[in-house]
Amino acid sequence: MLKPHEKEQVQTGASFQLCAPLAQRAGVKKGEGREPAQRGPGAARHSKGGNRGGRDNAARSARAGAGPSPRPASPAPTWSRPRGAAMPRRLLRGLWQRWRRYKYRFVPWIALNLSHNPRTLRYVPEESKDKVISDEDVLGTLLKVFQALFLNDFDKQSEILTMLPEPVKSKYQDLLALEHQRVTLLENRHQQQNILKPEEILYKTLGFTVARATSSLISAGKGVFVTKGLVPKGAVVSMYPGTVYQKYEPIFFQSIGNPFIFRCLDGVLIDGNDKGISKAVYRSCNGRDRLGPLKMSDSTWLTSEINNPLAVGQYVNNCSNDRAANVCYQEFDVPAVFPIELKQYLPNIAYSYDKQR
Repeated sequence: MLKPHEKEQVQTGASFQLCAPLAQRAGVKKGEGREPAQRGPGAARHSKGGNRGGRDNAARSARAGAGPSPRPASPAPTWSRPRGAAMPRRLLRGLWQRWRRYKYRFVPWIALNLSHNPRTLRYVPEESKDKVISDEDVLGTLLKVFQALFLNDFDKQSEILTMLPEPVKSKYQDLLALEHQRVTLLENRHQQQNILKPEEILYKTLGFTVARATSSLISAGKGVFVTKGLVPKGAVVSMYPGTVYQKYEPIFFQSIGNPFIFRCLDGVLIDGNDKGISKAVYRSCNGRDRLGPLKMSDSTWLTSEINNPLAVGQYVNNCSNDRAANVCYQEFDVPAVFPIELKQYLPNIAYSYDKQR
């Protein structure tokens, strides 16, 4: 799934403040700093017992003309918010932040607000015409990038090469020979291969690099940026990674609080979340479909060290009222004849074993 644009995930946090006067109120309840009780019927009823001698002495002093005893100074009154008053406010704030993220997947809200932002609308006369570039161009770009990544890791592909047919093996040997002609010394070639990273391979192949970084928008999370080079019009800039679910397959628990579920035109869902249950499901399916040294998909997009630098499409943001879209998504089905040795760079895998997409 291809979706090239900056995506920002709003990250929320809860802040709270503890009221120090709560301890003072607790002390007041224990009788600290309270004025002495006034004499009266109620006080007389509570004055029976051990405090009787103290009251008699006070009465004798009054009769002797000593005057009233000085009243102790009372502390200044303190005011504080009750402990439970902040809880509803924090709860409402949390619900509001969750709604701000979820409303873009709530169909009634989308239908009511489509007219408010014309930039989000794109007229497509037919489903077959919802293509910016042809599938042949997309396939050619993927093969070009994946072959460059394969040759860059050629020293690590010895087990895979032993399982490939002889014509395929000779093809990569010829491509590697052309790469050798660009380097004069063998030591320099090995040094260059050790230094090159996947994003550098992408720059050498397509002329640009993309990476995840902190978004420039306020109160936003990560986004996708062009970090080097220039992206030409019609170029493939990212892929939407994740587990591919058919319409009838279970995805309820994975979808709870998950903003990375992408719905295709035919109802197929792609879970691009790299955390929680979604991460565990993808790793399980990735290990299930592995054939010895041959990997049917790439799982490094779940980590910080990504082998396929294009697998960042789930962090691409849609357009907004402030910023127009500079890219758009396009659906692409990987053909069955896709080279098996290059599937190790595909960031998608089917949830069901019998549904390879």
